Amino acid sequence: MDLHHTVTHGKHYRRRTRRRGIALGLGAVALAAVVVGALLWSGGSGSPEPQAGAAATSAGVGEHAPGAHAGDAAAPSGPAASSGAPAPAASAAEPGVGPAVPVGSSPHHLAVTPDGRSAYVADPVLGAVLRIDPDTAEVTATIPVPQAPPQMVTTSPDGSRVFVSAYDEEFTTDAVVTIDTATDTVAGAVPVGRGPYAMATDPGGRLLYVPYYDEDHLDVLDAATGALVDRVDVAPSPHWVAFVPGREAAYVTNHFSDVVTVLSLEDHRVLATVPVSDGPHALETSPDGTRIAVVGYISDDVTLIDPATDTVVATVPGVGAGPQDVTWAPDGRHLYTANVEDGTVAVVDAATGAVTARIPTGTDPTSVTVTPDGRRLLVTNSGDGTVRVLDVAGT
Repeated sequence: MDLHHTVTHGKHYRRRTRRRGIALGLGAVALAAVVVGALLWSGGSGSPEPQAGAAATSAGVGEHAPGAHAGDAAAPSGPAASSGAPAPAASAAEPGVGPAVPVGSSPHHLAVTPDGRSAYVADPVLGAVLRIDPDTAEVTATIPVPQAPPQMVTTSPDGSRVFVSAYDEEFTTDAVVTIDTATDTVAGAVPVGRGPYAMATDPGGRLLYVPYYDEDHLDVLDAATGALVDRVDVAPSPHWVAFVPGREAAYVTNHFSDVVTVLSLEDHRVLATVPVSDGPHALETSPDGTRIAVVGYISDDVTLIDPATDTVVATVPGVGAGPQDVTWAPDGRHLYTANVEDGTVAVVDAATGAVTARIPTGTDPTSVTVTPDGRRLLVTNSGDGTVRVLDVAGT
C-alpha cells in the first residue's frame, strides 16, 4: 500500500506525487460498534472500556450559556446575540505578527467557539484538548482525552459542545469524543471507523458528519447521542466537510481522489462530484456563501468552487508548500492557508486571487482559524509546540 501517513508532531504527510485512492472496509466488529452508536466510553480517567447500554450524550446541553465555564458570568450567544453583534473588522492584506505562545506538546488543530470567548486545541502528543484564550493563546484549561490521541476539533453551533476526532497512528483505536464546554470535561464518546478526521455539524446542530482518513465513506451521527444515522459512500479518504448557507448540501474533500463530493442533506445522495487540484485537504465556505475554498496539499494551491453551479471558477497557485488548512476572514476580503511544508501562512486577496503576504509562523503549521470579530488569526504550529497569534484587522 502506497499510503504514507503519520501523526508524529501532528503533521499530515503524503508523498507529493499523484496516487490512486485506497478503499479499506470497516471490519464487522467495528461496524457493529458504530451501529450500536450508544455505547459510551468512560469520560473519566482509566481505560476507555465500553459501558453497555449507556448513551453518548453531552451533559448539560441547553442548561448553560454556550461557552460558559465555572466562575464565568453567563453571556448571551447564538442567533439572538449575534444579530446585535458589531460587524467584523476589515481584514488587512498584510497581518501583524504577534507572539508564538507555547501550547501543550504538539498542537495540531484548533477551533474557536461561536461566541469567540474560547478556543479549543487538539494535542495528540499530550493526549488532551486545551482551552486557550483566543486573544493571547494562553492555556486556561487542560482536558485529558483517554480514549485515543485527539487530532481534530469542531464546535456545535451553540458552542455548548466540542466534538473531538481521536485516533492513534495505526488506526487501532478510533473515537468521536464529546466535551461539555460548561465544565471542560469529557461527556461521552463513541467508537467509529479508521481515522475520524475534520468533522462538522450541520447548520442546525442536529447531525455530526464524520469523514475518515482511512475509509471510503463518511458517517452521519446523531450529535446528541452518537447513534449512527446514515453511512454515505464517497471517494476514498474523505477529509473535510463544509456547508453553504441556504443550500441543503454538504461539500466533502476526498484527499486521495482529487475531487470534492457534494451531498444532499435531505437524503445524503451524491449531487455532484467536482474535480479539483491534487490532494484536496481542507475546505471552507466564504462568509457570503458564494465561494468554497479548497486547498490542494500536493499542488500547493487554492481552488475556488461556485456552489451555485458546483464548478471550479478560479485557482490560486503558489500559496505555499503543502497547504493543509484554509479559512476566510469574516469580512470575506481575504482567505488564509496554513502551509505545513514551509512554515508559513499565506494571505490571499479574494477579489484578485493575489497572494498579498506569506508569513513565517513556526514549524509545521497545521491549522489556521480566525476569531469571529475578525481581529485575530490563530495558527497551530505542531512541530514546535506553539500557537502563533496574528493581528489580521486592517487600520
